Amino acid sequence: MNAPVLTDLRTVLLRFPLPRPIVAPFGRLDARLNLIVVAETSDGARGLGEIWANFPFWGCSEKVALFEQVVRPLLVGETLDDPARLYALMQEKLRLLALQWGAKGPVQHVIAGTDAALWDAFARGRGLPLRDLLSGKKTANRYPVYASGLSCDDTAGQIEEARALGHCRYKVRISFGPDKDPATLAAARKAAGDEPIMADANQTLTPASLLALKDDIEAARLDWLEEPFPVDDIAAYDDFPYRIDVPLALGENSYGRQELAEVTARWNPGVVQPDITKCGGVSDGMVFARDAIGQGRRLCLHNFGGAVGLYVSANVMAAVEGADWLEMDANPNPSFDHALTITPTIREGFLTLPEGPGLGIELNEDALAKWRVDD
Repeated sequence: MNAPVLTDLRTVLLRFPLPRPIVAPFGRLDARLNLIVVAETSDGARGLGEIWANFPFWGCSEKVALFEQVVRPLLVGETLDDPARLYALMQEKLRLLALQWGAKGPVQHVIAGTDAALWDAFARGRGLPLRDLLSGKKTANRYPVYASGLSCDDTAGQIEEARALGHCRYKVRISFGPDKDPATLAAARKAAGDEPIMADANQTLTPASLLALKDDIEAARLDWLEEPFPVDDIAAYDDFPYRIDVPLALGENSYGRQELAEVTARWNPGVVQPDITKCGGVSDGMVFARDAIGQGRRLCLHNFGGAVGLYVSANVMAAVEGADWLEMDANPNPSFDHALTITPTIREGFLTLPEGPGLGIELNEDALAKWRVDD
């Protein structure tokens, strides 16, 4: 049987207004952008992937242009015999462009989302759930997740909302300054009881401000502290182990195998959390996961986007024995509610995974008609 040929690749950009803005140190989101890749093959398979699209809000236009002018012409007409081969082809052909452009991030975002769509189409063509194809065996149809993105505004109430949705693990933001962060940590621990909580500083702390929070962080009994300092502050991370007794989580903003390996080797994070919608896709996502677990670290993929990226990440983690919790946005997220013909469902802290081939998901055509925008 001949391998199918890629007959079309395209992007779909959806814009969903938010009922409650998301405020982060690097910007504010009044709407969620969802940049989806659709891959179609000569055997009728259609795969989906997601290109990271959160910040900056205007950043999708250059990613769509890169996709249309470089990635699509490169791949359409190629045989989909091995998605990893096409991933390597994209990395090879776009490497110098990324260096000359100074745009490592946007280039890797586009490659990652495209790679996921190729893997979805590949698995669909073989009639297997993506996680089963990747693992080589039958896997469970659910995966443990944690509620993410909880802020300083009524932290306890947000935890109760997340619990009502089926969550039992929670991550709060502590990037709002010394007047708010201690209260956020205390409220989170009180509301969570004995359930796990984590904290994400979104790169906003300094060694001095971390020390000022030390007692509050340790009293909160965090499973981990995520990105306390800007990821390029080498001296601060070198000093981290001497400052505080809490596991360090890194990897969300590491690009590529070498960079992630350097980060883990130098700073020894207990938790490794690459975001495979930002870098790696499925092809390198599997490598990231196996490397982290092989080193005895917790593998907790970062994910804070739309429904397609959530299911891509869940399938990769479900395929790797020993992987840990997956991040899931707990804010009101219209992409979860409308982008697909199914809605992500959480029961007792586990995301239900579709049983169909590939990712087992389909785009909601009504959503495309209502929320699709030009780039």
